[in-house]
Amino acid sequence: PFVDSLVGKETYGAGRYLEAPVAEDGTVLVDFNYAYNPYCAYNELWSCPLPPVENWLKVPIRAGEMAFDDPGSGH
Repeated sequence: PFVDSLVGKETYGAGRYLEAPVAEDGTVLVDFNYAYNPYCAYNELWSCPLPPVENWLKVPIRAGEMAFDDPGSGH
């Protein structure tokens, strides 16, 4: 899980998730195009952990899943 400077504005307020597998040579490729909203963004029956402080990015990440339709907001 991570948050960026767009959290709560252009992305889900509790952050997004990204899975970055470790390659056979031990390297990790972080591709934010695969960032996605957690299930709790779409269903209030799910609870999601908040990203730890070390995963708070001060820059905008305009990649991956961004805005979402909040079924409870009427939008």
